[in-house]
Amino acid sequence: MRRRSRGSQSGFSLIELMIAAAIFSTGLGAFSLLLLLSIQGTVESGQQTVAVQHARYLAESVRLIPGAVPAFENPTPQSDCPVGSSCTPGQMASSSFLRWQRRLARELPGGTGLICRDGTPEDGTASSPACDGGGQLVVKVFWTEPGQDGHSLERRTVSRLPLL
Repeated sequence: MRRRSRGSQSGFSLIELMIAAAIFSTGLGAFSLLLLLSIQGTVESGQQTVAVQHARYLAESVRLIPGAVPAFENPTPQSDCPVGSSCTPGQMASSSFLRWQRRLARELPGGTGLICRDGTPEDGTASSPACDGGGQLVVKVFWTEPGQDGHSLERRTVSRLPLL
């Protein structure tokens, strides 16, 4: 029997192992970035869904309280109408609108909204909603979400109401 000499041993060299580790690390880093972007997209779509649901909820409230459109457009902050009590349509609209705004602020970061007449509803910001007073009745919901480099992005969703 013959013994093998040390020079003919098979296996991996240190350089091959380092290259394999670098390739594996790059793949793991790319997978981590993909996972992070996926989570961010899920959060954004979740916030969009909440905003659309709130906009549609207020639109339905406007349809359910006949003759209360002016009260929804210009709610009185002092108006409170507990559920089950007899209130005027204006009191019901103002109370419903204020409860809706509190839910928006609680469920969306920087959440706020309004109802107005607007000929160009796809514009405006939370601080300046750009309601021009013409056109159809719309519900605008605004919120902020974290963006790149620590800057926050303002988002908006609009729900158009049928002719009222």
